[in-house]
Amino acid sequence: MKLSPIGFKLIKSYEGLRLNSYLCPAGVWTIGYGHTGDVQPNTKIDEKQADALLKQDLVKFEKTVLDCVTVDLNQNQFDSLVSFCFNVGPQAFKGSTLVKRLNNGENPNSVAAEELPKWNKGDGKVLEGLNRRRSAELELFCSEPPRVQVGLIDIKSKFNTWLKKRLVPSAELNRDEKANIYKGRTIRNCTVIDRKDKHSFVELGFGLGKWWIFDDHWEGLVTKTTIHPYAVDGDLRYLRNFPYFYQTDNGPEGWRQCQTSSIAMCLRYLDIPGINDDTDYLKIVNKYGDTIYRKPHFRALEELGVSAKFIQTADSDDVKKQIDLGLPVVAGILHHGAVSDPSGGGHFVVITGYGRDYWLVQDPYGELDLVNGGWAATGAVAGRNIRYSFKNMNPRFFVGGEGSGWCWYDFKRVK
Repeated sequence: MKLSPIGFKLIKSYEGLRLNSYLCPAGVWTIGYGHTGDVQPNTKIDEKQADALLKQDLVKFEKTVLDCVTVDLNQNQFDSLVSFCFNVGPQAFKGSTLVKRLNNGENPNSVAAEELPKWNKGDGKVLEGLNRRRSAELELFCSEPPRVQVGLIDIKSKFNTWLKKRLVPSAELNRDEKANIYKGRTIRNCTVIDRKDKHSFVELGFGLGKWWIFDDHWEGLVTKTTIHPYAVDGDLRYLRNFPYFYQTDNGPEGWRQCQTSSIAMCLRYLDIPGINDDTDYLKIVNKYGDTIYRKPHFRALEELGVSAKFIQTADSDDVKKQIDLGLPVVAGILHHGAVSDPSGGGHFVVITGYGRDYWLVQDPYGELDLVNGGWAATGAVAGRNIRYSFKNMNPRFFVGGEGSGWCWYDFKRVK
């Protein structure tokens, strides 16, 4: 069994990519997705080369999983365990209670649900990034594996490929025995007649004939497993395990530090070293100026090795796209006055999800009275995971209409 593209994508999404060689904390030259061993100073690669190195490195972790787990695994379970093994290392994987319980024949989904979340610490501290990774691995482990589609199906070419009349390499076929298909071609109403040697014999819709196709070059032949960087609960799409900080416990100036606490939540979510709460971030911002201004925050983020953007032209789709990428948005809103005529100097909150008609918000001060202005509730957890309706929050966020929102977004680690 080999790692599938879904498993490969999952691992990449939780491993930092560096295209220039660098010395890791252990003093080892490293590049790509943590590749070591044959790396020299001043080496540069591109993303395609980084992918190739990662696939090369993953071989031993695939072998570790196959050697250590003695019960049968489906593709999703195998992919999840390879990701886990790659993260914790072969020795820790081999000695884990997770492996022992699987090999004892216990219910695999129950074992994964109980054991994977335990591996969420680094240097003795809980890391939000590891919480999210374990949640994603668990979701994949418990997901129904890909299965063969039946009945009429639509297929789409993932690469430039061939339709073939005989099950032999395309180079061995005559011109009238093959047809070139470009990437992205969709053929509807197809029926699979036979499957053999990683190929499917398909009757194409609309009288296009019967042909052999190479399975890996086509979508639609099997059901898809998709693991997103967000979680789903009913109509809610949200960021997993998002931290919450309450601004007014920052000291005498806490009442005016909504921007600081909001950005600090995002930094903690990204597991930025040295940021355990909002006061850690506050100390850095204070070195560069007043926390209500943007410039000190840009300089503090630069010191921490984080990039972020601030715009005054955001719309709802911009925010949703960030959530879909697994990233939070720090939104500036007017929190005083009635919703029909909002006013005030501004207040910052973190948008961490969205539903059919609402935003999921981490409000560092408390719960807003969106209709009348002011606060419906304040307190240490009053503003955590609040659902603010589009109807009443958007007029406070997009004061000049859609496309007028002020927000921090696109938070990324750059070192």
